[in-house]
Amino acid sequence: MSKVDILAEIIANKHREVAAAEAKLSLATVKELAQQARPAISFLDAISSKTKPRIIAECKRQSPSRGIMRADYDPVALAKQYVGGGAAAISVLTDEKYFGGTLDHLDAVRVAVTSLPLLRKDFIVSEYQIYEARAHGADTFLLLSGPLSASQLTHFITVGRSLGMEPLIESHTAAELRAALSTNGKIFGINNRDLKTFSTDLKGGAELLAEAQAKRPEATFVCESGIKTRADIERMQTLGYNVFLIGEALVTHADPRTALANLIA
Repeated sequence: MSKVDILAEIIANKHREVAAAEAKLSLATVKELAQQARPAISFLDAISSKTKPRIIAECKRQSPSRGIMRADYDPVALAKQYVGGGAAAISVLTDEKYFGGTLDHLDAVRVAVTSLPLLRKDFIVSEYQIYEARAHGADTFLLLSGPLSASQLTHFITVGRSLGMEPLIESHTAAELRAALSTNGKIFGINNRDLKTFSTDLKGGAELLAEAQAKRPEATFVCESGIKTRADIERMQTLGYNVFLIGEALVTHADPRTALANLIA
């Protein structure tokens, strides 16, 4: 299977997973659980500081392109290190088949980390998953502009805000970014990874940012994928980024806390 087909396979599988989950626990029940959750922590506020780079540190066991990233993967231990290292927010992968995550990981990190907003990182294809995210303690969630139409994005943004969650809307291409920017979203991720080749190129993200900032100067933009060093961060800061979602460089490091602190310092 080509890499470009992986996303389509993941999305198709996600629809099956959501249908199975809803068969076990109804949408009405999940909505009720979401409403009973403690108030969401503001993700937008957490990443809005202009004084230093704000890093969304990611808990991720594996990926289709990299395979297993951390053999001794422990999302709670990792999250605690991220708190100590100065993370602004924590992203938790909950896709099981392709990324080795579960909603149990989100639950466990929520119990261990009460001061920072948690982002549910998954492939959202249904409002069911948004209520599910809130019920399991997430304060925000990721939306992919590629597989979702502008109307779907708008609907999911509305559902999220009804629960106090402002989503991160991720784009990989100029066309995806234009679709994302056509919504009333406030936080936009620009991913430097080419989903056709799974290679990363910071130059591509820089070009997309310039266009996006011209259209939506009031929005918050997040640099995603390919950030490995303090020099990378400084380079992207000169272009206008101040928020970074970083996974692989932290997960694969022997000392994630120190690695994160060095990226911020």
